[in-house]
Amino acid sequence: MDVISSILTGIPVFIILLGPLMFVHELGHFLAAKRAGIRVEEFGMGFPPRAITLFKRGETIYSLNWLPIGAFVRMTGEEDPSDPRSFAAQPKRWRFITLAAGPGMNFLAAIVILFLAYLLFATQVTEGQYRIDSVNPGSPAAQLGFKPGDIVLTANGRDMTQHLDPGNGQRVSVIPLKQASQAAIGKPFTVEVLRKDAGGAQQKVVLKGTIPANANPETPLGVSLSLIAIKAERIPYTVDQAIVAASTDAATVMESMVRVPVDLIRGTLSLEQARPTGIVGITGIGVELIRENDVQGLFPFIRFAGLLSLILGITNLLPIPALDGGRIVFVLIEWIRGRRIDPLREQWVHGIGIIILLALSAVIAVFDIIKPISLR
Repeated sequence: MDVISSILTGIPVFIILLGPLMFVHELGHFLAAKRAGIRVEEFGMGFPPRAITLFKRGETIYSLNWLPIGAFVRMTGEEDPSDPRSFAAQPKRWRFITLAAGPGMNFLAAIVILFLAYLLFATQVTEGQYRIDSVNPGSPAAQLGFKPGDIVLTANGRDMTQHLDPGNGQRVSVIPLKQASQAAIGKPFTVEVLRKDAGGAQQKVVLKGTIPANANPETPLGVSLSLIAIKAERIPYTVDQAIVAASTDAATVMESMVRVPVDLIRGTLSLEQARPTGIVGITGIGVELIRENDVQGLFPFIRFAGLLSLILGITNLLPIPALDGGRIVFVLIEWIRGRRIDPLREQWVHGIGIIILLALSAVIAVFDIIKPISLR
């Protein structure tokens, strides 16, 4: 039943989350192509096969397609300059603008979505609980009986609920699990956790044992933790504050995408931590955020959509064949050398790029299914 429920939830979340962002991207290409005088043969909402032709205006067919995800723009001759109104026959500046317009619309959409998220939906977590994400084999936590998914309620009789100040998000009444376990090194340790049973119902479980005297004081339990929200309050943002918050989020994402490759090279970030996620993983995160809207409302989901739009824009600008960035590279090469690369060769390069991207997407999807990425 959990699998069926996830699929039934995931399909509409996929459509709601990724559909509009893909539509906005293609709309950017469409508007720029029209402005450049390129013949747009079809602007389709959703992916083929075609369901119905909505209408035809001028030379462009506006269609509704069976796969309800995003949109597509079909322009004449993307690599064939023989037709004077084809994409490939246009001046370099218009080809560059048309290609960059898709990611550009994603950037614009990201700022708008983030701005509205903070202005209309912003919430701040005021109470949270520790959740065990993983337990190191042979660790004190494993000996005590901790399991991934456990929510820690008390430690040696002390409440582990974290209370946060809604004004600045700082903890104001904290007895962290790490602090409690450090104080119990070499001593008896009793923890009460909330755990799901085989039927999915939550029940309280008491774990008792002793943390060894030689336990690492920095990681006395040997677990990875996350703080899950159990209570949140609405935080009002002025227009100026919402603009600053949206801009800060955008700058953070852009900085992270530059920093990750550097950290991988330096070895300060593992491949697992930097693992990319695809459509399956993104949808899973969206489902997780929707299911938790009873605590923080729609703010995390809408904010995630804004950040995702920005990531899609940046990703599409990467100099990879078949992506907008890869096509822009060919335009820049033509600009530098003064003549264009043979259209047939360019077509082959992008064709191979599509095959590689599809294969990579399939591999990422498998990893997303086998070991899904969770925000918790």
